Amino acid sequence: MTTSPESSREMLALQESWQYSKIDRRNRMPRKSQLTHFPDTKISETFLHFAEPLLVSLGPDATNHQMEQVLKVAFTVWNAVVYETANGETRFLDMLRESISPEPEMAVAIEQLIVRKRSLFGEDHRVVGQYKLTRKDGELRLWAEARNPMPSN
Repeated sequence: MTTSPESSREMLALQESWQYSKIDRRNRMPRKSQLTHFPDTKISETFLHFAEPLLVSLGPDATNHQMEQVLKVAFTVWNAVVYETANGETRFLDMLRESISPEPEMAVAIEQLIVRKRSLFGEDHRVVGQYKLTRKDGELRLWAEARNPMPSN
């Protein structure tokens, strides 16, 4: 059976479409090497911007311990949303919501962070790995590592 150049192009387009939808259905987000674009900004910079409302609410006299506690909350929310978006993994958000359900004020704050992550940083699918908070010359600094949320196969 011979195929015309036109039908060959249609077949190629169909295969490419199928491959993309296969990637999308299986992983919810294509792997970095398969189409995903991770932002060029440093994850530490992005993560501090994400956590900024919590850090600002502490005020200028916040201790390192208080800031670390706030960053732990932000870290948990950020990664839970990334895993849900990238892998369809909802158990982390479910566990987080369940753990704070007895505390209505905390539940509202967490939901606001979830909305903030999705609306302002929704295209950033990097997981925040290890991080370290320091102060230098009175300035808050954060080192953080970015990880791919996709399981390595």
